[in-house]
Amino acid sequence: MLKCILVTALLMAAMVFPAPNACAESFSQVITVGDYTYEIEVGGTRDPVNETIIIENLGDKPLVNPRVTVDGRYDWFDLPTMAAEVTRGCSTDEEKALAIFEFIRTNFHHLSSVSDQETHNPVIAMNVYGYSNCAFHATAFVSMCEAVGVKARVWEVWHHTVSEAFYNNAWHMLDTDIGLTHLMDDNRTIASVEQLWADQKITEGLAKKANLSKWSGRNKAIYLVYDDVEGGHAFISQDGIKQRGYRYFHDDYFSYVQNEYDRWTNLPITMALTLRPDEKIIRNWKGGEIYYDHKQKKARFERSHGPEVLPIRYGDGQIVWTPDLRSADFPLYINQNYPPAYEINDGLYPPVHVGFKQGDDYDFMTRTRWKVHSPYTIIGGQLKARVYRGGNNKWDRLNAMIYSPVGHFKKTIWSAPKGETGKIDLEVDLDEIFYPTGEHGRHDYILELLFSADRGNDPPTQTGIESVEMVTDIQVAPNSLPALSRGRNVIRYRDETPGEHKVRITHIWRERSDNNPPSPPSGALYPSDSGRSKDLAPQFRWRKAKDKDKSDKIANHWISISFDPQCRWPIATAMMKVTDSGKPEWKLPEGWLNGDTTYYWKVKAQDSRGIWGQWSEVYSFSTP
Repeated sequence: MLKCILVTALLMAAMVFPAPNACAESFSQVITVGDYTYEIEVGGTRDPVNETIIIENLGDKPLVNPRVTVDGRYDWFDLPTMAAEVTRGCSTDEEKALAIFEFIRTNFHHLSSVSDQETHNPVIAMNVYGYSNCAFHATAFVSMCEAVGVKARVWEVWHHTVSEAFYNNAWHMLDTDIGLTHLMDDNRTIASVEQLWADQKITEGLAKKANLSKWSGRNKAIYLVYDDVEGGHAFISQDGIKQRGYRYFHDDYFSYVQNEYDRWTNLPITMALTLRPDEKIIRNWKGGEIYYDHKQKKARFERSHGPEVLPIRYGDGQIVWTPDLRSADFPLYINQNYPPAYEINDGLYPPVHVGFKQGDDYDFMTRTRWKVHSPYTIIGGQLKARVYRGGNNKWDRLNAMIYSPVGHFKKTIWSAPKGETGKIDLEVDLDEIFYPTGEHGRHDYILELLFSADRGNDPPTQTGIESVEMVTDIQVAPNSLPALSRGRNVIRYRDETPGEHKVRITHIWRERSDNNPPSPPSGALYPSDSGRSKDLAPQFRWRKAKDKDKSDKIANHWISISFDPQCRWPIATAMMKVTDSGKPEWKLPEGWLNGDTTYYWKVKAQDSRGIWGQWSEVYSFSTP
């Protein structure tokens, strides 16, 4: 089901194009102002599979920095806007650090390193990839903390990289890669790296001796499953049971504060994008076979078959430009050095052609240079064009070249076949040309079409371009895209284009009615909401969740215990626990709670087909 509600009085500001079929899973909105809000109602029994979002420039001027948010989320344009969204509602440095920890832990998968060093910058890490190894997690955390005024730093430890934040006059280690913090024996303080060293030295850094430590051995990572956007290819990254990230100390040679990533983390990177007339950006939640350094990853997988080698959740897309070569404004978008002539000015075919013919004393070929910039990393592409060569003499030539500042290459990618004249269709695949060669990803390139017409031809001939389409393949982190949820979605579109302009936004999704997720547990039984526990290791019990699907059973629960009244993060990662039981109860181990203290908790249920329901309300209790 879809529904569009216009929420502005400026009725002429937009045109609505609902799909002809009332059950269609697509919706388009045409907008002519720089800030506009609309709504989409999504049906089904659970959240849809978001597939594609398209932004198209339908106007006659450049469209500057278009962006789309849903329900106030996904404004990750630059580091300040992303950090502000993540820490919205946080009032203390502790809350900000914990909010950033949760954001990176849940949106940035642990995988073997992306060779693009720009991934140390959170704008690239979260918008382009959404996966990499521990060092990139740590630098993303530190950069986002510093963006909201929280002091933070990166530590290199034994075979691992972690991050610390400074709040409450002390350092605290938050490992976003593993999803692990260490609660000290005061049951309130998250330990620093140095405090972990002191507690772990007795264990010699061995997980099997964790029981010898005072408090670090009891701490476990949060249960975490990686899957694709459809819920497939699930891989348990953390089971919440094993000792992970235990060997934080080896000796001073391997354990130190790391500053060498700063040259990447401090780059002023943004997701700035300008779409020319007749240009569009297509972003897909689910990617295809090609992604950044895919050959290297696949070769490594063939050797090791390690589950954390290949990315599981990644997206892709295209920036597609099909310019109108007969437009009066088209000359504004190509070079002015050895430029072509235009049919709109002289009436000659093809639409873009030679202005000063070659031969004798003039040997400069006519050039059309088409610049492409993408805030997303470029992973491939395609050039399609119809060109025209009227003669077959010495100066009747047609070539295509690519320039790139990354890898510093200049390559001829096509030349007109010898002896062929008239209209010629060319199609060049750019995937191999754009395979990574530098220290960081490619965001720019120049396509140059060169052509000439022999001035000695009798009768006179022309050479040039009839049509062209440039397709630039990009990599996209799906968790950064403006996803629709089941029910009412409020979408806000913004851009920085002055004056009148015209843009079309298209959302494509698939509604799902194959499963009714379990209902949230409807109440706390013990400790009762706002009640008091009898001891410091209560047996938590709650009202049983319900499932409308008769064949499904409640198979599992997830409970989180917090100091935060909104229960946004647990008191320790070990206190965000999957119970591995369908029974609506869980026994808290001894030693985690303090007396005369108020705690908050929530719980959600999973059915026998692996689908989680929503969290319950947040309940509170106090201890004796």
